[in-house]
Formats: sequence, structure tokens, C-alpha cells
Amino acid sequence: MRLPAMDVLGRAAQHFGERQLHVDAMPADVLRLRLSSGMTRINRMEACAYLAGSLLVDSGFSHVGPQVNAFLARRAVDAVFLTHHHEDHAGNCGAVARAHGCPVYLRNPSARHGEGVAALRPYRQLWWGEPGAYDPLDAPARVTTGARTFTPVPIPGHSATHTALLEERTGIVFTGDLFVSRGASAVMRHEDPFQSITSLRRVADLEPALMLTGHALAVEQPARVLRQKADAMENAAAQVLELHRAGHPPRDILHRVFPYGRGQDRRFAFFTGGEFSRLNFVHACIRHAP
Repeated sequence: MRLPAMDVLGRAAQHFGERQLHVDAMPADVLRLRLSSGMTRINRMEACAYLAGSLLVDSGFSHVGPQVNAFLARRAVDAVFLTHHHEDHAGNCGAVARAHGCPVYLRNPSARHGEGVAALRPYRQLWWGEPGAYDPLDAPARVTTGARTFTPVPIPGHSATHTALLEERTGIVFTGDLFVSRGASAVMRHEDPFQSITSLRRVADLEPALMLTGHALAVEQPARVLRQKADAMENAAAQVLELHRAGHPPRDILHRVFPYGRGQDRRFAFFTGGEFSRLNFVHACIRHAP
């Protein structure tokens, strides 16, 4: 039986408006919390938090805050560790910390309002929502909760606060937004591709057994793909600088270095008001050239 058109539209609108939490069991007693809203599902950008024993790594975005808080209310949380302070990762940490009476750790906590977080662009408000207030402590050299010990590893480039978290016993590393896709790709305006290249190789040199990312990727033995991404970014940056020295303008450099995928790049640039694009990669390479 075919549903009336209004029912179809109504169900589609309901699905679009749903804020969802899905929980997956990962190796070594880690739970992955996959968070999505209508906009993030359209753009395939669900965000993740992880509960490793009693340590919460990232907290997701505020649009799904009630679901996150309800799920964690039945579990012990001794500390929250943020891979970085962007609103899709830190949105619920204040509420979690208050509910569980636990600290929030963040490297370079004085930078937590930077990189557009203090005044979110409309697309960031629509996708993720305003992050709740929190008062983080600077990340220590070791984070211990229960019987588990984790080592923070600075990975600047995407963010001044960006930090991976390694559990040496299991070989699991949480990497936030260090690896979202393969190859050189679009970046935000504030990013430093050369720092990101160094950070990719820094994590690869740890030879982790499993990489868990901030946007649902789980990669076993990730050292090879991390080095491949670092090489691709380095090669693209070298082309950008060579063309820049030859006098080519940024948009011409963009089309020469990235001849494919223009439609998707234009779509992301449009949705984000130019805050996220491959053109930003070109400008960042020129701005941060060694």
C-alpha cells in the first residue's frame, strides 16, 4: 500500500529532525558512541565519542546531548579527555563533567574559544550546536582511570589543541580529526598543513594496533595509511609552493593541484561559507611555508 504523499513527507521530516545515538562495542572494552543529526547524516559527518573503561574520549556535539547524558548516566565516568576543543567533539563535556564530578582534560586549554568556537558560523550551529560551558585542565603527561593508563600525544595542525591519546597496553590510539579521509583534502582556514604532516608521521611512528577517529573510522594497523596521507599532503604542498613561486594565483594553483572532485569541494565550500575547502589548503600552504 502506497503511503499518502503527506505521510511520506512527514516521515522524512521526522527522520531529518531525529538526533541519534548508536553504540558499538569495539576491541579492548571500548564503546564507540556514534552521534548524528539530520544535517550530519546528509553530509556523512557523524561524530564519535569513546568510552574506554571509565575514560570518556571526546563528548560529541550538543544537539545529541540528552542522549549522550542519558547513556552515560548508567556508567562510571572518571574523566573526560578531549582530542581537541571543536564543538563536535567538546559539545557535551561540561554537562558530563558536572553530572559525574570529574575533570575535563584538554591540551592548551587557553585556546578553547579559538578557531571559530566562540562565534560559530551558521552551518556549525546547524550541524553541531553551541557547546556547553566547561573549565578544562591542561592535559597531564599520563591519564589514568581505573586500571587503564593513556598517553597524550600532541598532533597540532587541524587545531592548536589537537592531541591523540595512546593506550600502550592495547595499542589503541584515539586521533580525533587527524585522519578523516585519505590524501590531501579540504581544510579549515586556520589549519597548518605542515604541522599536520608532522603529526601524521608522529602517530604512525607509534605503530598503533588500532586507530579510532573522531568521525567513525576504525583502522587496524594504521601506520601505512597515515604515512601515505602525510606523503600525499607533502607532495600537494610542494606543488602549491612551486606554482606560487612561479607566479600562479591561488585559484589557478587549486585547479592544477586538485584537478578532480571540484563539485564536492564547491559543495562543502558553499555549505561552510568558505571555512572548509581545498582553496584553504592552497592559502595555508603559502601562509605557513617553511
